[in-house]
Amino acid sequence: MNEKPKVSVIIPSYNAKERLEGSLFSLTLQETDIPFEVIVADNGSTDGTMEMLEKMEVNFPFKKVRVPVNQGIAKGRNHAIREAEGDLLIFHDSDMLAEPRFIQKHAEAHADQEDLVICGVCWKRIYRYFYTAFDKDHLMSLKKQGLYKREMKNKTPLLSMEEVENGAFLEKSFDLQSEFIDILKDILHTYHYDLGSYELPWRFFITNNSSVKRKHVMALGMFDENIVRYGFEDYDLGIRLHQLGLSFELREDIMSVHQEHPSNLTSFDDIKYNILYMCEKYNNIDSIDVHLAFSGPFSHTVTNDIVKEIRQLREHPSFDGLLSYFLELLHLVTERNVGIKRDQKDVLTAKHFPLKKLSETAQLARQEYGCTVLVEAIQGLTQELLRVDLFQVDVL
Repeated sequence: MNEKPKVSVIIPSYNAKERLEGSLFSLTLQETDIPFEVIVADNGSTDGTMEMLEKMEVNFPFKKVRVPVNQGIAKGRNHAIREAEGDLLIFHDSDMLAEPRFIQKHAEAHADQEDLVICGVCWKRIYRYFYTAFDKDHLMSLKKQGLYKREMKNKTPLLSMEEVENGAFLEKSFDLQSEFIDILKDILHTYHYDLGSYELPWRFFITNNSSVKRKHVMALGMFDENIVRYGFEDYDLGIRLHQLGLSFELREDIMSVHQEHPSNLTSFDDIKYNILYMCEKYNNIDSIDVHLAFSGPFSHTVTNDIVKEIRQLREHPSFDGLLSYFLELLHLVTERNVGIKRDQKDVLTAKHFPLKKLSETAQLARQEYGCTVLVEAIQGLTQELLRVDLFQVDVL
């Protein structure tokens, strides 16, 4: 009788047949004594993904879930999670190549740890195929690596299965160069990989390389299926896991490499839509960190100090009004960032807020509780957005 899997690897896929095949092949090479299963949720692919899955030979329990129509990656992951038997869920993706001890390291990180979220390295990249739909940044990177040839056809292989099998893909991988990754690395440099002093650790919960106990995901209702546009469904679950009280840790030794392909982002409107959705979903003073992460005009160190001071003030209900005011200011920042224009009659001005009382509360927060960073942030946004000096309460 086969031993019940302790780990379930969750992989959603949509029209990524050739990359998914590589991802699954890397999982057949795992060096582990942990019983694991792999569950692929095919989100209505039309490229022959299911036919490939039926023919592929693997050495682990393998479940294939067919979602007839692609209704978003969250729904696909949830279909797979419902089929999972393992106590631990490892979130992987169809375009990821796992290093040989990927599963073993995730499982060992959770040993005797019930309330922990493990995040692996998410910025390693490799070109396994050439795609004619690559943008100019991809083409420039390919040229720098000497991989580009003008006559290449779509899906020309650039990395062999042998190089996946012998581990050469790890040596050939490179770090993604982007502002987003630079920020994450800077956060790790400042607050260290255990993320113990970082107040927004959910920013590292990226579901191409992360793991958490299944019971926590089920308790939270799994992924939010209302998030159907590109990205953010992983952040959303990470936020809720953090609010549930789980600890987060970034493990730099848990490696998985992304096979580069044309972006799934169809429009920056998707990002704007998701930011607005998240800011409305988490429209409460216990979730100000969400607004600061997506729209806040502050550096990550200032943001961290602000959230730390907010959590201090949350122990005293008398400051709820001040925090609600700060939340309103951040909504204004979000609207400005995404380009929302209000009717003149709906525009918030200084007269909409009890600024004298807010000024007194802010000064108390600074003098009695040392919340100088938060108060400076509130003061700065008040002056910038409402054209008022909070501590003079005079219209500029």
